[in-house]
Amino acid sequence: MSQTCLHAAPTGRRLAVSSLLALILLAAARGPAQAASTIVPPLAEAGLGDRARLDLAAGGLAASVTLKASTRCGAAMTWQPADPNPPATCRIATLSIRAAGQARSATFPLAPYGQDAGFMDLRVSIQRLDAASAVPQIMVSAYTGGAHCCEVTSIFGRRPDGQWVHADLGMQDGGGPPAIVAVPGAPAPAIVTYDQAFLYTFASHAGSYTPVILYRYHDGALVDASDDPAYRPYLVEDLARQTRQWEASGRSEPNGYLAYYVATRARLGQLSAAWAHMLPRAQNTTRSGFGVSPCSLKSAEETANGRDCSKADRIPLPFPQGLATFLARNDYISAAQARALLSDRPAPGAGSAPPGPYHPDFPCDPPPADNGVATMLCRDSEAARHELMFDQVYYALRHQVGQDGWKDLRQQVVLDENTANRSCGLPIPGEGPQTIPPNGATCYDDAMDRLAAQYRLRLSGAALMESQRPLDRHIALQKKLVDLGLLPADTVVDGVYGDATRAAITAWQRASHRPDTDGFLSDDDAAMLIPPPQAATPPATPAPPPPTAATASMPSQPPATQPTTPAQPQPQAQRGGAGLPIKLVFAIILAGLAALIAIRLRRKRGGNP
Repeated sequence: MSQTCLHAAPTGRRLAVSSLLALILLAAARGPAQAASTIVPPLAEAGLGDRARLDLAAGGLAASVTLKASTRCGAAMTWQPADPNPPATCRIATLSIRAAGQARSATFPLAPYGQDAGFMDLRVSIQRLDAASAVPQIMVSAYTGGAHCCEVTSIFGRRPDGQWVHADLGMQDGGGPPAIVAVPGAPAPAIVTYDQAFLYTFASHAGSYTPVILYRYHDGALVDASDDPAYRPYLVEDLARQTRQWEASGRSEPNGYLAYYVATRARLGQLSAAWAHMLPRAQNTTRSGFGVSPCSLKSAEETANGRDCSKADRIPLPFPQGLATFLARNDYISAAQARALLSDRPAPGAGSAPPGPYHPDFPCDPPPADNGVATMLCRDSEAARHELMFDQVYYALRHQVGQDGWKDLRQQVVLDENTANRSCGLPIPGEGPQTIPPNGATCYDDAMDRLAAQYRLRLSGAALMESQRPLDRHIALQKKLVDLGLLPADTVVDGVYGDATRAAITAWQRASHRPDTDGFLSDDDAAMLIPPPQAATPPATPAPPPPTAATASMPSQPPATQPTTPAQPQPQAQRGGAGLPIKLVFAIILAGLAALIAIRLRRKRGGNP
C-alpha cells in the first residue's frame, strides 16, 4: 500500500471532512489562479530487476549498482548495521558513482540483497534536488518485504568539498520511491514522505491517515520543510486529495482521519478550527479499539526499568485527550496548546449568557462558618467562576460513572481539593485562622483549572463536550430548562448539573426525540436547545414550539402539510387526576421529586463536592 505516489491517492484511507471544505482550503492557500504542485521527473531512472548489474547516466553523472557474492555479510553498510550473526555467504548490492572529470568512483555497499536478505526491487534515479550543487543527486530505494512495509530510501550527493555522502530517508510504508514535487513559489523541490507514527495508533492500517513530511536536500543533508510557509500549498493539496479519496471509499474509522486532519491543519495554523471540527465527529475509543493509552505514553526507560503497565493503563484515553497528547509528543503542537485544547474554552458556534457575577455552588447568606476558602469564593466572583468550571467537569464525571461510583469519586475529589488548597497556603476549614494569603485566590484559580484538566481526561463523548462548554453558555442552557418548566422556577441556576437538572435534560431529550436520552447535553443538543446566533435563520416552515413541562411527555404531531394515512382506531388514553394524561402526571411528579431531592442535597452538601 503506497503512500509515496503523488498521483495515486493511498488506498483504504478514511477522511472526515467534505470535498467542498477541502477545496475551499485549497483555493485559499493557493491564492488566485495559482498552479498546483507537480511531480518532478528524474533525469534518468531504472530498476535492477533480476539482473546482476544496473547502469545509469545523466547530468554528468554515471551510476551503477552491482551484485557480487561475498563472505563479509555482517559488515556495517548503508542500509545495515553491523550484524553479529551473519550468514556465511550473501550477495551484496554496491552503488558506484562517478561525476564527469572525477578520477575515481565513490562506492557505497548498500546491504545484502535478495528476498532472503530482506532487500529487493531496487531502483535508482538521478535527480536534480539541490540547485546549488554542480552535479545532480542519486536516489536509491529498495523494498524490504511484508504486507505493509517498507520502502527504504537514501540520497547520495556531492558536498562542496567534493566528498560524496548519503542522507537516509528511513523506511516508509508503501511500495516505490518517494515522490519529488515542485511547489509553486517554493525555493526548491520537496521530497514527500509520511509520518509513520500515525499508523495503527488511532485506527487500523487501512483506516490510518499519515500527515506528509516534506524534505529539502542541500549540501548533502536533508532539511525538514514541513512547517515552511513556502510549502504550505502542498499540505492543503494533500488534504483536498485525501478528502476526495474518502468520498470515493466510505467513512469508516473516523479517528484515523481526524488525527491526520487536526495534525495537518495545526501545521497550517488552523488548530482551533480543526479541533472544533473534530470534537463532535470523534468515535469512542472503546468502540474503535485503537488509541493512545497511559501505557503507550510511558518512556522506553520506564519500560526497561520494569514498570509494567496495569490493565487499567492499557485502556485507551478518550480520543481528544489521546490526540492532544500524541500531537504534542510528536511536535505538531506545543504542550501549552495541548493543555489549552483540553481546558475550558469556547465551543464552536456557542451562544452566551450575560457574564457573572458568579457565586459558588453553596449558600453564601451567610457564608459557612470557620471556612476561609468558602468565604473567599462568596466574595470573589473570579474564584467562584473557576470553582464552577471545575464543577462542570466533576458533575459530568459523576453522571458518567453512575451511582455506584459516586462515593469513591467524591472521596478522591475531596482529597485532591484539600491538597490543592494546601499547596496554595489556604487554610483548612475549622483549623486555626482562616486568613487567605495575598496570592491565595490566584493560586486557587490555577489549581482548580489543573484539577479540571486532570479529571476531564476521564470523560468522553457528550460528557466531554459538556465539560468543555463555556461556563456562561452552560448556565444559559440550565436557565432554558427552567424557562421551559422542566426545572422549578426557584432553581439556583449556577451551572451545576445535579440530579434534578439531569432529569430535566432527559425529559427534554425524550420530548424532542433526540438520538440520545442519557442526560448529557452534547454540542448538537445544546445547539437545538438554544440555537447559536449564526444558526438562528428563519425556517422555511413554521417550527413547532419548544417543549415545556406541559408538553414534555406528549408525542410530536406530523406537519399539517404532510400527507396522512387513514386514521386507525386508537385506544382511549388512561386518565388520572383532573383529566390529565397519566404520562404527564407521572412526569410532573418525577420532576418535582427530583427538584426536592436536589435542594435537600444542596443544603446538606455545603461546600463539599
